[in-house]
Amino acid sequence: MPNPDGSSLYAPDAAALRRRLLLLLAARGPSGYEEEPVRAWLEAAGEFADVRVDPLGSGHAVVNPGGTPRITLIGHIDEIGLSVSHIDDAGRLWAVSIGCWDAAILYGQHVVVLTENGRVPGVIGTAPPHLNTQDSSPKMADLWIDIGATGRADAESAVTVGDPVVFGAPPVRLRNGRIAAPALDNRLGALAVLEAARAAAAAQVTAEISAVASVREETSYHGAMGAVYATKPDFALAVDTTFASDIPEDGIEHRTGDHRLGSGPAIGRGAVTDERMARCLRTLAKEHGIPYTIEAYGDESGSDADAMAAVSAGIRCGVLNIPLRHMHSSGEVADLADLASTIDLAAAFCLAGGTT
Repeated sequence: MPNPDGSSLYAPDAAALRRRLLLLLAARGPSGYEEEPVRAWLEAAGEFADVRVDPLGSGHAVVNPGGTPRITLIGHIDEIGLSVSHIDDAGRLWAVSIGCWDAAILYGQHVVVLTENGRVPGVIGTAPPHLNTQDSSPKMADLWIDIGATGRADAESAVTVGDPVVFGAPPVRLRNGRIAAPALDNRLGALAVLEAARAAAAAQVTAEISAVASVREETSYHGAMGAVYATKPDFALAVDTTFASDIPEDGIEHRTGDHRLGSGPAIGRGAVTDERMARCLRTLAKEHGIPYTIEAYGDESGSDADAMAAVSAGIRCGVLNIPLRHMHSSGEVADLADLASTIDLAAAFCLAGGTT
């Protein structure tokens, strides 16, 4: 941590940070259905900023409107999910994916259907291994959602085709300040930009800071594209997650770089990111004693920055990624110290007024 006593420069203490993250994790919404998490994010942002929702549904929080330069911080708030596509005569729900899924991890998972009348619990079912005549792992088409319905009419009394579905696993507190939960990708980034903007407001920043909880990153980047059109930033910083390298996967560092839990944010460098911004972020991290790694990209970063950079006349973009284990599963694992370090670095960038 940057301070001699182990505390962060700008992030709240560990207990407050965990509490604020849990509030965002409790609000569920995959791409296209983000109203609930955006509402929770805006409630927190309204404590220190001017807030609004744009036509696509992204949440905006503006600090020091009219200041210069204009800096936009974007953390996408959507999560991966499913959408009910069919209800059969037996009352089983069939679904299509929202975002990038590995169907092999779904069997037996507890899920929640988000309906207009509330949450309906269920589990993912398929033929048990004793009866499975296939040699390969199940595909999405082999899986259904069991809500305990006795038939089509019973299921249709609770669920409608098109209702979104998310993992039902609750957050779990792990050892050493770590947490396991679905949707850490990317409630972590959404909270990081919120807390960086809060810190900038408290420090009476001279720049205009627009923090955005963007929608639809997992499917289209549309939320981030609309947000930067609206905020017209001089600098835009996407805060997302990246693959933690401390898993037993041979050669992962060769493919993704070395970004272990506890190593701080990964600063992006590549074809999409602005090299001057990356250099500024590295300099600020060194000056403030904030741990970090560098993540190299080829053609794309896999974040909102890929769409943001090409909007309008072009925008100088940077990326900060928080290491995450088991991405796109019900048990994503992160270290809250990495979240705090990311907040510190994003806030330092805002207070420095970007980079020329």
